[in-house]
Amino acid sequence: MMFAAQGLGAADMVTPSGAHSIGRARCLFFTGRLAAMDPGYAQRLNAACNGTGSPNNRVGQDPVTADVLDNQYYKNIDKFVLFRSDAVLVSSAATKQQVDVNAANPSSWESDFAAAMVKMGNIGVKTVRVPGQTEIRDVCWRVNA
Repeated sequence: MMFAAQGLGAADMVTPSGAHSIGRARCLFFTGRLAAMDPGYAQRLNAACNGTGSPNNRVGQDPVTADVLDNQYYKNIDKFVLFRSDAVLVSSAATKQQVDVNAANPSSWESDFAAAMVKMGNIGVKTVRVPGQTEIRDVCWRVNA
């Protein structure tokens, strides 16, 4: 697994996934799994996504607290998440245990989330310029002159 190759464990994978608690997703990324969701939720999503016929429609990623970054995502995982990558977090014992921990402890999840994001942000950071091989940008959105 890619996470393990970076020295990361189940908590390092499950905890940052909570970012899916906030934001919007294009319908084309999840409509294929509507049958696996809560029927009422799937019906609402189907209406929002297919009512106008556009796969580019966007819906909130969290049906309960769509505009708040919180641990509600972990309470939704069984039948109320959009992406298959989220739903599978309850398919193994190691990740299911971390889902349950994150669902039960909002303040602990917040600090673990921050730490996990920093840890992931440090993966593969280039610190030495090697001409022709790397570019450490002076301004992130612009290629160095």
